[in-house]
Amino acid sequence: MHPYRAVMLFVSLLLMLVYTSFAFAVECESYASLIRTEGKVQLVALGSPFPKRNLDLPYALCSGDRVQTVAEAQALISHSGGELVLAENSSLEMLDVDSLSLTEGTALFRVTKREGQRFVAKTPLVVIGVKGTEFLVSSQSSRNDVALFKGEVEVERQDGQEMAYYESKPVSAMSFSEYQAFQQQSFNEYKNNLEQAFSDYKEQQLAEFKAYVSGVDLQAGRQLTLSGENEKPEAIDAPINKSVEKLQQQLNSWLE
Repeated sequence: MHPYRAVMLFVSLLLMLVYTSFAFAVECESYASLIRTEGKVQLVALGSPFPKRNLDLPYALCSGDRVQTVAEAQALISHSGGELVLAENSSLEMLDVDSLSLTEGTALFRVTKREGQRFVAKTPLVVIGVKGTEFLVSSQSSRNDVALFKGEVEVERQDGQEMAYYESKPVSAMSFSEYQAFQQQSFNEYKNNLEQAFSDYKEQQLAEFKAYVSGVDLQAGRQLTLSGENEKPEAIDAPINKSVEKLQQQLNSWLE
């Protein structure tokens, strides 16, 4: 091919790509906005091969858009159901007007109760039905955690499988040595806690089997920890870990 024609073809393809991305950005219906950022935060728009940085805030988000944070970064997002803070090393995808997907990492959600409407938060493993509440979600390859601070949520697996449901051993039923070990573990750094292997966490909580269930109506002050995608379906219901409470307080400062 003649060099001139090759250059013209490249320019034409580039202009087509830019026009397509621009046209989509104009036509899409926005359900959420990126309000505030700290550190390195990027947006990958649906249909665009390149991430966007240095965004003018607030920035309208559309279905299929993904917001990503790296280490020591976080983002505040306003959506139709309320607000959320995306923690470091996390990725969030906009789905539709009533649902979002935390594909990786951790986020603190604050959802406003709306009569007759239900907001849904998802991870690759679980579906969380929300009626108005504040909760923290962590999505890791080895486990998922949902910590409920107030309100109501229902947690189910995406694949619909029943889970072996366990409850942590009550403090009143622990021996002195068990209580000492439990207290020491509960003050570990939240990163270590949320990345701890599910089997080790289960042993630490002295979890007792209760029943096989398809979903769990989580109570405020409790944390539900689910086994990873490649493990047998299990879930442990326990008091919220002290280090997770510390993380919630840190992220909550952006919601006040």
